[in-house]
Amino acid sequence: MAIVSKGESEKLAEEEKPEKKENFAWEIIKTIIIVGLLVFFFRFFIIQPYYIIGSSMEPKFHNGNYLFIDEVTYRFFEPKRGDIIVFKHPDETCVSYVETSPVLRNFFQGPCQNYIKRIIGLPGETVKIENGKVIVMNTDHPQGITLNEPYIEKSIQTSGKQTFTVGSSEYFVLGDNRHPNASSDSREWGLLNKKYIVGRGWLRLLPPDEAGFIKKPQYN
Repeated sequence: MAIVSKGESEKLAEEEKPEKKENFAWEIIKTIIIVGLLVFFFRFFIIQPYYIIGSSMEPKFHNGNYLFIDEVTYRFFEPKRGDIIVFKHPDETCVSYVETSPVLRNFFQGPCQNYIKRIIGLPGETVKIENGKVIVMNTDHPQGITLNEPYIEKSIQTSGKQTFTVGSSEYFVLGDNRHPNASSDSREWGLLNKKYIVGRGWLRLLPPDEAGFIKKPQYN
């Protein structure tokens, strides 16, 4: 058993203090770096926040709603009917322009901003808009089934008289707001290629009284 004098003990204690401070400071720096990397990873590769601008998704979603978008699910699973999706402007010129800079891609997209719509038609299906209704024809319903869409206003009909055959990597998307000229969607610019999809609507954070996970509707 070693015996240390009082003077030697005080000297050792004084030498340990700077070392402890350095270790503590380094631990704080490491924690900040790790947290920063995690935030960056989640922000740009897993979950992204989006503000809704405009009224094309009313009455379910409104201008100023703040959503979190899940960017992972569609890497493993196919999009489903009723999913709320965010996607890049479906114009190759716009996409090429936005992708030239991370600043443009994430902040200042100008007229090439991302869209938010709802998936209605899936690959291999035929979607017909007729008499104010949306009719989907597929292997289960070769004669077609009229979609019961609980998220749109009951008194409003879907305008247009069009038929679309959805390709293997395409989707037919519509805004929930079916008032005339209220939504720029597949009725205007055609089918959406999967490569433009950014992610799936996952969580609404604002406004607080509407906060919660975004649920997929049940179609009868």
